[in-house]
Amino acid sequence: MRSKDMPISGPDFKRWIPLARQVVQRSLGLCEKDVFEIYTYVPTIPLAEALALEARRKGSDTHLTLMTDDLWFNSMQELPHRWLRAPSDIELAINRAVTADIYLGGPRDVRRMRDIPPSKFEANTIGNIEQEEPKRRRKVRHVDLPIGRLCPERAEAYGLDYERWERSYNAALDVNLQEIQKAGEVLSRKLRGKRKVKITLDAGTSLRLETQGRQPMVEDGIISSSDIRRGFVETSLPAGKIVAGVLSGSVEGRIVFTDPVFLMGRTVKGLHMNFRRGRLVDWGADENAGLLTDVLQAKGARGQVGWFTIGLNSAAEPCMLDNSIVENDVGIGLGQHLLLERSGTKPSIQFYSTIGLADIEIVH
Repeated sequence: MRSKDMPISGPDFKRWIPLARQVVQRSLGLCEKDVFEIYTYVPTIPLAEALALEARRKGSDTHLTLMTDDLWFNSMQELPHRWLRAPSDIELAINRAVTADIYLGGPRDVRRMRDIPPSKFEANTIGNIEQEEPKRRRKVRHVDLPIGRLCPERAEAYGLDYERWERSYNAALDVNLQEIQKAGEVLSRKLRGKRKVKITLDAGTSLRLETQGRQPMVEDGIISSSDIRRGFVETSLPAGKIVAGVLSGSVEGRIVFTDPVFLMGRTVKGLHMNFRRGRLVDWGADENAGLLTDVLQAKGARGQVGWFTIGLNSAAEPCMLDNSIVENDVGIGLGQHLLLERSGTKPSIQFYSTIGLADIEIVH
């Protein structure tokens, strides 16, 4: 629906205009032909309004999707698996129309997730994967800006220092995207082609793998025309990581995660994995290991490392909900990364987590 008489105003809205302008003009490059969806929860409505107005100033059509904590949690608790597993018809219709979208974060008090069976999370993930197929097929540009997750409730649930996390997040968000872009180009050249990589951490990680040979994806906060031609139509803010595919069967060694894994309102600590001939042969954790059983045994995620990431953002500290942008923090993904795989790959449940600050050796 088009705006009527009342202008959008107020301090909460106005403070987000610079960030909204960066997203619209630099990250997505929106123009008159675009249809832009903004997925928001209640706390990020002012940012969603700023994004919509900036997009309209560029001539784009806009749609805001609002989700609330109570609706999300009660749906997950009360609705049957078959409802959660089925793609939403209205979301399918929206996903057939949009040319760009942004996600601003999820529910705040994730402690409520502890009362939801893991099987419902899996069902909900399957439904989301299916309803997003039109966007994948049409290569819709996507920005992940989950700033709504930056809140005291999540910090308390996961044992994070909220003030430190907030400082790190905002500092990382303020980094010049061109600096990230340059750092990504340098590392991308080193990883281009088939390269042998050794990843080590003092805690006990010693992992060897080989890259696929395809060009890595640099998440520098900007979806450029060259990115779109290669099918790299997603980025994140704060920005700063490189994503590279892993050759099937090449992974050997052990990972000891110094970064915790945050899942379903709880924290998995002391996760460790052993790989042989590319496959996950055993794993365990010091705390809440059972939370990972369903994920690691899910069809598609089980066994194979499909990609890894290296952080590029020098302003970010390893104290956040997501440390993937922290410089030299390495992430490991089980399953297939859809943007790195050839077209026709069927989406599946994945597992991804950072392992900690690492020494990375690339053999040419």
